[in-house]
Amino acid sequence: MAQLHVPKNPTQPSSSVSHSLHSQKPKKQALTTAMVSQYGIKYAVHIITNHFGPLVAKVCDCLLKKGPLPLREIVRYTELSETLVRNCLLVLIQHNCLQPFLLEEEGGFGEVNKVSSLYMVLFDNVLHRVRFSKFMAIVSQEFNKLCVDLIETLLQHGRLSSEQIFDGFRDSTEGSSSGGMEALQENIHKLVMARYVERCPISEPFLALPSEEEAAPARRRGAKSAKVFLEPETLEQRVLAAAVPPEGMRFSFELNPEIGADREKAENSSTGDKRKLDALESGTDGGFVDKQVVLWRVNCEEFTRRLRHKICIEIVRTRLDDEAATVFTAMLNASRSEEKKIKTASSVPLSENSIYAEVIKSEKGRNMTLDYVISVLVGLSSSPPFVRVVDNSYSIDYKHIIEVAQTDEVESIVYKKYGKDAYRMFRLLSKTGRFLETDKVISLN
Repeated sequence: MAQLHVPKNPTQPSSSVSHSLHSQKPKKQALTTAMVSQYGIKYAVHIITNHFGPLVAKVCDCLLKKGPLPLREIVRYTELSETLVRNCLLVLIQHNCLQPFLLEEEGGFGEVNKVSSLYMVLFDNVLHRVRFSKFMAIVSQEFNKLCVDLIETLLQHGRLSSEQIFDGFRDSTEGSSSGGMEALQENIHKLVMARYVERCPISEPFLALPSEEEAAPARRRGAKSAKVFLEPETLEQRVLAAAVPPEGMRFSFELNPEIGADREKAENSSTGDKRKLDALESGTDGGFVDKQVVLWRVNCEEFTRRLRHKICIEIVRTRLDDEAATVFTAMLNASRSEEKKIKTASSVPLSENSIYAEVIKSEKGRNMTLDYVISVLVGLSSSPPFVRVVDNSYSIDYKHIIEVAQTDEVESIVYKKYGKDAYRMFRLLSKTGRFLETDKVISLN
């Protein structure tokens, strides 16, 4: 049922690609991926092993440890056959755990620039697989059972076209009639509008060499400055930024009343996909990506954001009260459109009027006056400061809230494992944030 998309074979010999990747040290600093600890790699490989078996896990482990590699280098490191490696890559791509991309590299003296096809494991997407049950719980709270079934189908198969989704539900009770198919489309549209489902990224984005204007400042500052200048943007960030579709296209789903009526079109599409997979198996240098076919997947980023917001709201509710949680929720909703990253330290600044306008949208918020909301904001900005205040503008301090949650969790573990006295000593040292002599710990405790 699942449609597999894989990029073209690397056209350059593996030795030249490996040499160009590892021989030029300054460029390697600019092309390093985000650092993952050895325990993180072990955990990710454990997840892949449980879900897809040891062979796929071996390929994943190789890419996590070695970084992005071309096909032939993966074959060399894993000591698996090329066909088997291709199939493992297909599985990882299908389930959104791998991103292929094209990388332009400078040629040697008198040579033209080369383009290499590389594969990169998406570490965060691998970890998302253990959160699938939480994703479905969120959908079940907001939507009907059909939406839950749609999310479950996409989580199970990774990425599917619209026709594949409809074919999967065609024999079910909900999708056996034309009215059922219309309801199916409407529910997919709801999930897309809620950003729970998105179009898959570009199958093989192209990373070009930086222009002379972009490279000039780094050269003028020297090697040390160039390293610092290029450090904030990792290779993974560059690839994901190049692969993500435009915002208007990413969450665009057009309702089609004639969907499923033209069976010949679906059969032709399936035949074309089969030809592409046959070309992959035979190793021919054909095009493996049909750009006309739109593939859909679950937007794990949005689910993670919702879970993060939920934790923050519960922390505010526990530490303060329900009114503070209501105002805090309004701030989350007001700043949601400007929240571009999940791991952000703080939200955009919000004025008192904009916060109040969002507060009164909820049933509980309509009982609050503007002065009362301002007094609640003052409480949120006091100890512990969950909200920052600058020139009568308020922004959520995500970093501090997450730190509070992490501290509470560790303190709970210490209390359960070592008892009340150990918990009090740990809490004291955690609050002071510095070394204390044993006598002071005993006296203050």
